[in-house]
Amino acid sequence: MTLEELHAHYKAVRARLDKPAKKEVAVRLIYPEPASAPGPYPDPLDSPAPVAVVIEAPAKAPETPAETPARKILNEVAEKHKMPVASFRSKSRTMPFINLRHEACYRLSTELGFSLMQIGRLMGNRDHTTVLNAIRRHKKILAEGYKPKTRTKSGVSSARVTKVETRAQNDHG
Repeated sequence: MTLEELHAHYKAVRARLDKPAKKEVAVRLIYPEPASAPGPYPDPLDSPAPVAVVIEAPAKAPETPAETPARKILNEVAEKHKMPVASFRSKSRTMPFINLRHEACYRLSTELGFSLMQIGRLMGNRDHTTVLNAIRRHKKILAEGYKPKTRTKSGVSSARVTKVETRAQNDHG
């Protein structure tokens, strides 16, 4: 298959999957037996037309609850951080959005046992390694406490400085 054919094929598949399910009535055709059979092989033109009989309508699918456990967690985290739920899927890389996504990833993983790919889809089609990093970082924050990064006059983040060394001047004469 060419690349264009593959794109067309998957576009059609996505269109079918995204459409709501059709509710069709199940119908079965019943062929009545002819009154008199002239021989072992009846003439198909002599047989009566089939009659459509409605068997039964398919049972209506149970309605899903409006708030799933995952949606509940996302709503709780968004409310805690005072941000809209749509911010999970945003591309912003500022600290408030990052902390929001990290906490949500951690909670979805630990409380619901979602896979990294499932969480990535919920967080705006992010890669599973991004989700793994978010979970690890939030675990670290829970263990050590949150240390916000602040800039000093030297331009070095105070959260990352562990040891300050003085530089000796070189006097080569």
